[in-house]
Order: sequence, then structure tokens, then C-alpha cells
Amino acid sequence: MIRPKNPAVFAQLALCFAAVLSASAAEIKPPAETHFFTGAQSCASSSCHGGGTGRNEFLVYQKKDRHVFAAGILGKGTSLKIAEALGLGEPTKAAQCTVCHSPMEAVAATRLAPEMKQTPDRGVSCEACHGAAGEWLRFHTRKDATYQQILATGLRDLIDVGGRANACVACHLNLDEKIRQAGHPELFFELDGQAALEPPHYVDARPSIGPRSWITGQATALREMSWKLSTARDERLAVRWKALVWLLQMTEAGAKELPSGEDFSAMQGAADLLARKVSREVWTKNQITGQLRKYASSHKEFSDAKADRTALRRRAEVLVPAMDRLWAALKKEGGVVTPGFEKSLNAVSTLSHEGDDFAPAEFAKALGELEAQIDSALKP
Repeated sequence: MIRPKNPAVFAQLALCFAAVLSASAAEIKPPAETHFFTGAQSCASSSCHGGGTGRNEFLVYQKKDRHVFAAGILGKGTSLKIAEALGLGEPTKAAQCTVCHSPMEAVAATRLAPEMKQTPDRGVSCEACHGAAGEWLRFHTRKDATYQQILATGLRDLIDVGGRANACVACHLNLDEKIRQAGHPELFFELDGQAALEPPHYVDARPSIGPRSWITGQATALREMSWKLSTARDERLAVRWKALVWLLQMTEAGAKELPSGEDFSAMQGAADLLARKVSREVWTKNQITGQLRKYASSHKEFSDAKADRTALRRRAEVLVPAMDRLWAALKKEGGVVTPGFEKSLNAVSTLSHEGDDFAPAEFAKALGELEAQIDSALKP
């Protein structure tokens, strides 16, 4: 199950006030909508998320989470060059930049709590992910409130894996082509691995949460790419789209749910249904192992001298993170021998990041060696 680091509280993902009002669950009604943001500091008291072990979610976020630094990068070299090239002025004030790097910058003053009007949150703060807290801040601490009642007040459902993917994908994948051409790094979205790198300020101990997060995130990314391609053809994005379709169609669920061909609108709907389905499916150890073997066996496809090198590079870019997350899940399950396999995994990872210098034959060889390591790595 998923839980805050305080295991005594299940539904309270953002416990900010200790006071609990008296009422029966049947009498509980969501408070009147106030539609305002209260700021990250409203979650930071020592009796809430700013305490010690078990209540240190805000501290983990503040000291380690990469989202904290999202605004700071806007004042640095690459950001300044991009803004200059596009005529955006100061990137710390340009909506095209702050929409993802510092979302609170664009919030109207009428939606800010009084204390936030003077010093609005910078970076990607609590409410950018959890939702404006003015409607649920007090209500969500009530022990007699159900999780669904709390969600009805505006707290974003991040227990649901699909909800997490939807909350993250827009800023972690969608990028205006003009901004990319001006020098912004290409964006890739992989929910499980990127969440692990934050690092997470929560504990999610549900079975196979890693594989579920990975495949849900990839299906959500495919939905977003499909939507964008349905509005305007982009050959660069289309190559990435084909690679992601290839990856997902090698899964049991993807083979059943995803259509063939390049009907982007049809794929958008199918990918959305796939994401909803796989977000609730539990993977067994045998399923994880089988999927890892299947991906490793794809080295034969990278040996095809007639295949398009760019298409193969894009496949490698999504294949290696997939194998990494499946391997991470197996390690979590226990009973694996890691050194040889991880050395081979690092080798294919390095080769997959060579960009225009990507060498399919070398990658195929390394992937074949990785496949040969699986049996010995999984010995009891």
C-alpha cells in the first residue's frame, strides 16, 4: 500500500494541521470553495510535514527534490541564451518558461493567500502537484473524512498511478519546437525512474509499483505524443512516437490494446485506455523477468544493417530505461546476483546515449551480452 512516511495516516498526503474538527463521517461536507493557494510553508510546520522521521516530507522535498531548483536554472547560461534567441526577455519572468519551471509566478493575485502575495513560491512547489490547498488544507486532516471526500475538496489524487503520470507528463514531455530549436534539451518522460531520482518524499510499498509506474508513464507519454502529432505532423517527434509504440507493443497489455498504423487520434485514445488499465495491474516476478528477457532479445533487430539508424537510436532511448526499471523491480524482490548484469546494463546505457554517433551494431552486441547475463543474474 502507499502511505505517507507517518504510517498512522493513510489518506493525508499533505498533513499540514494537527487539529481535527469533530463530526461523524456521514455529516462531513466539503468546505466552501475558496480557490486559493496557501504556499509551501503551510505544509512545513514541525507538527505536519516539516518534522522529523515519519513527518519529514517537506524536509526531503526542500533539501533534495530537484523540483526545488527548477526556477533557479532560469537565471543561468542556457536559459538566458534560449530566452534571448526567442526574444522572451528575462526567462524568470517569461510565461513560456515559468509555466513549468515556476508555476506560481503565473497565478493571479486573487488566488493567492495573503502571505503568498508578498513571497510567492518559486520552483515547483507542493501545490503545483497536489493542487491548490485553500479548499482542502484543514479538511484533509480530519480522521473521520474518507479519501474520496478529501479528493472532492480539490486534493489531486496522486495515490493513483495514472493520476501521478497525468500530473507530471505535461512539463516533463511536451516542449514547443521553437524552444527546443533555441537550445532547450529534448524532454523524455519515464515516471518510475524520474520519481526515484527526485528522490521521492513519500513511501509507496504497493506490490510491483515500479513496473506499474514505468508502463503507465510510457502509455501516458504515448497518449501525449499522439495528441501532438494529431494536431500537426512533426517528423522528429514521429520517429520517437514509433519507438514508443514499438516498446509498448512488446508488452502483453500493449499488444492487445494498441492499434497498428499511424492513426494518431486512434492511438491517443488507445494509449489513454492502456494507461488506465495498466495503472491497476500487479506484476508478478515471473512477468517482470519475462518482459526483461523479451526486451533483451530485441538485440536481433538492432543488427539489421538495412534498418534506419535514427529509428534504432530512438528505440534504444526507450528500451534501456525500460530494462533498468524492470531490473530495479527484480532487485527489490530479492534473489538476484547483480554485478555482471549491471555491468552489461551500464554498457548498453552508455551506447544508447551517443546521439547522432549511435552505433546499432555495437549496441546490438552489448544487448546480446546483456541477454546472456540474465540467467546467471537470476540464480537463486
